[in-house]
Amino acid sequence: MTFTIRPAVRGKIGLLFGIAGASGSGKTFSALTMAEGIKGESGKIAVIDTEAGRALHYAPKPGDKADPAKGTFDFLHLDFPAPFTPQRYIEAIKAAEDAGATVIVIDSMSHEWDGEGGCSDMAEQAAIAAATDRSGKFHAWKVEAMTAPSWKKPKQAHKRMMARLIQTRTHLIFCLRAQEKIKFEKVTDEQTGKTRNEIRQLGFMPICEKSFMFELSGSMTMHPETPGQPRYDLPRKLNHELQTIFPAGERITFDKGLRLRHWAETGEDRPPVDKVAEGVRDLVERIQDAATVEDLQVITGDDTTIKRRKWLAAERPDLAERVDHAVQDALSGLTVEDDSGEIAA
Repeated sequence: MTFTIRPAVRGKIGLLFGIAGASGSGKTFSALTMAEGIKGESGKIAVIDTEAGRALHYAPKPGDKADPAKGTFDFLHLDFPAPFTPQRYIEAIKAAEDAGATVIVIDSMSHEWDGEGGCSDMAEQAAIAAATDRSGKFHAWKVEAMTAPSWKKPKQAHKRMMARLIQTRTHLIFCLRAQEKIKFEKVTDEQTGKTRNEIRQLGFMPICEKSFMFELSGSMTMHPETPGQPRYDLPRKLNHELQTIFPAGERITFDKGLRLRHWAETGEDRPPVDKVAEGVRDLVERIQDAATVEDLQVITGDDTTIKRRKWLAAERPDLAERVDHAVQDALSGLTVEDDSGEIAA
């Protein structure tokens, strides 16, 4: 593999922006206000709604025109019921993009981690399945032992989702729920030498994968006591330029969305989408998901796959290497159950 080195030049980005907050903190209204500024005159907003249609409270009444100053917005609405798997979030975003959206509000992203069918649910179901024997008898004592391995696939699914989000060309705004967290700490009394447990308040913490908020272009957390305002005493990711756009104590406004768009779109154009690389990524994921050697044989023995791998070896050796490694890794993790053929490695 060769490396390309060139002078660094700032490039345009697709925004990935997170707004977390408890109920009543103004995250949905703030996200729509921000989106209104980002979309500009020719853009279009879409809302991916996991909250049973709550986003429709911000839509205009039949026959009325949207008026952001009065709390109503013009947007496409995508109802997103469970299961809230990472893959379905990607499919929903793709559907919104295909409908012409240039700014997409996802409300709420927390379901991907803590909702029905989300990552936590996937891990729990996997642990229960692993603790159930072939006769269908459930062994509760096995669940704890299977908790760690049961997270392998959910974490992989989340990682795949993040890889796709980072590559998106559409501006994405994620609303996340937040809840108050506490921590028990042992404290030693200096006079008596005795230890006691004390509760330490950690404040409102976003409900999501632990690093999600910090993998975004920017993020903030709001508090019900100061709705619509970024709180600098709560989890956030705001660099110097974003702090200038979103000062502590100031509500989110249309103008701030406009400035955020300018910040994201200042720089040289991004290179075109590499369709070949996207196809290889899908093939690699199919290989990784093979549950048995037989499943892997079906994928690698397919005529289309064989032709694609030959073309990649000749034209895109870097991508061919990715496929080869995926096959070898899959083989090392699978057990041959019979002698029904060879893998086309």
